[in-house]
Amino acid sequence: MAETGDHEVTQLIAAWRSGNDEARDALMALVYANVRAIARQSLRQMPGATLGATDLAHEALLRMLGSDAPWESRKHFYHVVAQATRQVLVDAARRRLADKRGSGAEHVEIEAALEVGGEHGDSTLMQLDTALDALAESNARRAQMIELVYFGGLNREEVAATLEVSEGTVDRDLRLARAWLRTALEA
Repeated sequence: MAETGDHEVTQLIAAWRSGNDEARDALMALVYANVRAIARQSLRQMPGATLGATDLAHEALLRMLGSDAPWESRKHFYHVVAQATRQVLVDAARRRLADKRGSGAEHVEIEAALEVGGEHGDSTLMQLDTALDALAESNARRAQMIELVYFGGLNREEVAATLEVSEGTVDRDLRLARAWLRTALEA
């Protein structure tokens, strides 16, 4: 996602916050390819998902545009992309599971949760969503990192720049967040 000119993204966000709706449209045009790439990356980690990358990107962008306030910064924007992508995937899983109530959920690790598809993947994604919410309550930055990596498609350097921390901090926090989620998913 860092391929799009970060300075231009920041300028467009500031212009939109100042009331320039044309800046919002320009921002969407500028970041569309990156949001679609993020969607494609998220779907690669979840084979069997019924959404395509274009559909996921469009739905995520629609949710982002429907949010109450424009983004505060490039950092906030990247976080909102990851959150919107996560929520679209979780909502799709909820819809697929609506007719399948009572199916037994298995406990799996985060990496496995993001690699499985189909009915099992839907219930696992729901468990992961719940676990991520719980992680956010105890350590919001670690939950953000998981979202940015797994749902936002960012690499460790991009996560470090987005959250304004060192790459070492990203490595440590991701390791701790994965361990925390593994424990939560096994419980």
